[in-house]
Parts: sequence; structure tokens; C-alpha cells
Amino acid sequence: MEIKFSEYSESLFYETESRNLDRKTIELTGISGSHLMGFAALSIYQKYEKKFTQYDTIQILCGSGNNGGDGLALAFFLIQAGKSPQVYLKEGKLSEESLYYKGLFLKTGGTIFSLETYSPTESGEKILIVDALLGTGFQPPLKNPYDTVVSTIQKQKSRNPERIFILSIDTVSGFTEESKLPFEPNALAEIGMKKWRNRFLTETVSKTFHKIGFPIGKNPQENRDLNTGKILWKQIPKTVLKKCLKRENDSHKYKNGAALLIGGSEGMSGAVISSLLAFHQLGGGISLLLTPSEKTVRSVLKRDPSLMIDQLGETSKILARPFVKKASVILIGPGLKTEECPVVDLPEEKNAILDAGAILAYKNHVLHDRVLFTPHTGELEVLLETKIHSVEQGISLCIKYSQKHRVNILWKRHSSFLIDPQGSIFLWNKPEPKLAVMGTGDLLAGILAFFLSRGFAIPEAVQLSHSLLTRAARKIDGFSTATKIRKRLIL
Repeated sequence: MEIKFSEYSESLFYETESRNLDRKTIELTGISGSHLMGFAALSIYQKYEKKFTQYDTIQILCGSGNNGGDGLALAFFLIQAGKSPQVYLKEGKLSEESLYYKGLFLKTGGTIFSLETYSPTESGEKILIVDALLGTGFQPPLKNPYDTVVSTIQKQKSRNPERIFILSIDTVSGFTEESKLPFEPNALAEIGMKKWRNRFLTETVSKTFHKIGFPIGKNPQENRDLNTGKILWKQIPKTVLKKCLKRENDSHKYKNGAALLIGGSEGMSGAVISSLLAFHQLGGGISLLLTPSEKTVRSVLKRDPSLMIDQLGETSKILARPFVKKASVILIGPGLKTEECPVVDLPEEKNAILDAGAILAYKNHVLHDRVLFTPHTGELEVLLETKIHSVEQGISLCIKYSQKHRVNILWKRHSSFLIDPQGSIFLWNKPEPKLAVMGTGDLLAGILAFFLSRGFAIPEAVQLSHSLLTRAARKIDGFSTATKIRKRLIL
């Protein structure tokens, strides 16, 4: 089945990459920087035109960089529409584009105040504040006068949340991936290309996206600047998920997916049973569970005598089993103690998932690019042998480990990252609080095993698995258990 996964993902950009794209667009097309700035401002004005009319006062706070230039351009379009905004501009050297819109705004009757004079408004007016202070290139700490202005914005918002609306342009000034929001914006108008930093904003911030004419050619070589190696995954639609789960009329059990599972140490059988049932509930055709525990064998057979299960036995004989040779995916680790985890030479022609107890067992082994580690943050710190203090640090260390050991790493957190051996980063940024319950990691392992057994590549399988699991959780009213979420996997 052919699915165009490219339709459900898009590149993310660092500030330097976004600036380079601006520059190359200007060089290749002849579109001026002033035009690009104007396109952005006009798009934002058109999107928020109704909102602008609902407020008594519009305050546009502009930094001295091009983010401030976007604010000046917006001020020009507002005054053309009969809305005269209060503009506060930081003193300093402006770019040619910013000077252009500053001049236009002044020539059409606008007034500009020094940003350093900005102070809270004590009247009972409804105020719309446009944050055009700092762009995505900001690095902490905030310096004067930005720290004072940001503090003033925060105080105004906290005192009068109902009558203050804050619209940030391109990013929230003073925000980084590792920091809390310096103030609570109502909306973000993102310009040009989607920025890496903005993906870490809370869901409470409404986001709009404004394309400004970056050329996209038919030749992939022409679009190489759009391939940043940082991919934002979108939710796979229900119709596509259904196609991925469908069995062909002439299918047989091995074609529907064959999985070897190893897990379920004594007292921990629930984890591997959850993975196993998720695999079959989605349509997996055949499986074999190997476990070091006799109690797990009895527990599984009592639950469903049709399932194939055996004791683990000698490590050297695992790969020689006839079923293993036919299996299309190997899942090791759910409910498995590390000291009981067999370490085998994972066949390069098979996909393999190393979860929970298997992560430490296979630590520092050079494997192959069809192997997927699935650690949560605590397990990742053990794998990397260091405390993770930031997203940036964690991703950097994952890339180094992945390239050195030729493996994929799915860093499980509220926003999850997949890092592949080529250094590409895939981001699933749809946090779902209902999944923050014990057992959902075991469900995810079983779902991943299913999609990998059906022949999907690791990035595709991870995106499909997150889409399906998130959709299942959202079907449930209130909070629930992993078992109830599993029962909602069927579409």
C-alpha cells in the first residue's frame, strides 16, 4: 500500500536556516526583502483584521531587528485601514527593510515612541499588544530594555487577562525551548517557514502560519534548502490509518505480520501481554512470546490458549528457532528484567525494537539501522550515561549515540523525538495527557511491532503508532487505564 507520508510532515527551521532561505529567495527571485516583510505584515493584518477592530488601543512593540521591522510594516497597514496604533521602537541601527516601513508609517501620519518609555496602561481600555520585540535568534538572558518591557507585558496581562490580547510575531519574545513563557500570549503569527523553537510553545497559544512566497520548484535539487533534517509530523488521518490496518482478502497469517516478543519476567507479565494483545488487536497475524517466567506462560495461556508462548531457554538457540526465521519483527524488553534479557546478534534483515529492560542490556552495542531503541527520559539518561538538562542537549547526545551505534532512538516524552543514524530528527508534538498513565509505553511497543511487521519503515511506523495511540486516548471521556485505551485502538 502506497501512502505519501510527505503529505503528513513538514520541515522545521532554525533561525539561521530561515535567514538563509530569506537571502536565497531574494537572490534567486529578485523579490526584495521589503516585499517579503510587507507580504508577512499584510498576511497578519488580513488574518487578524477582525480582532484589531475589537480593541480600543493597539500597541506595537518593536525591537531593532527585522522582527521589529515586521511590526513597523504591520503598523503601516493598520494606519492605512484607519487604525492608528501606538508604536514603540527600540533605539538602534535598523535594517534597510525596517527603515523603509518606519518611513512609510511616519509619512502616513504615524507617531513612534521610544521603547524605553513603554509603561503599563492604567485605563480600563481593551488593549491589543503586538509583540515584535525579538525573533527566533534570541539567546538568553533578556537584556535592557527588553527585560523591563517583557516584565511590563507580563504584569499587564496577569492583572487584566480579559481586556489584554497579546499577538506575538514569528516567536514569543524571550522564549526558548528550555524556558517558561515570559508572558502568556494569546496568539502567535508564524512567518515564512515553521520554526523549531515554536513547536515547544504550550497548546494554549493559538498559532497561525503565514507563507510569504518562498519558491518551491519541481526539481528536488531546487528544494534542498527546504530539507533541514528536522521533520514535524502531522496526525495521520483516520482514513489513512484504516488503510494501514486493512487485511487483504487473500492474506495469510505471516503476511499480516509475524512478531517475536521476548519479555515478561516473573511479576511483570502484564507489560508484555499488553504489547502482545495490541499487536494482535490491530491485525497482527502470528506471534511467539518467549519468557523467562513459568508464571507468565501460564498467565498468557489462561488468557488465550491460541497464543504461542514458550520459555526463553538458552540464548544461543533463540535465533535458530524456525519461527524466528520467519518473523518480520523482534520486540525485546516489555516487562523484562535487564539481567534476564538475552543479547543476540539481531539479524540485519529484520526490524527490532529494544524497549524497557532490553535498553540497558544492549547499551553500547553496535547494531544496525533497522533497530529502534524506545527509552523514556530516565532510560535515555542510563543509555547515554549522563543527566539530561535540556532538549537541545538530549537531542545532541542522541544523534552522537545513534550515529556511533547505527541505531534509531525514539525518545519518549510529552513531545517525542525520533533520531535516526543519519542525524535526522522527527518530532511528534501532539501531547496527550490521557497517555500519561502506566502501561501506555507497552501499548506503543506492541503497536510499533505491528506496523514494522507490515513492512513500514521505522519513521513511518513511529508516526503511525503515535497517531493511532493518540486518537485512541482522545476517544475516552476523562482519564483511563492503558487497557481501556488499547480497546479503543480499532477505528
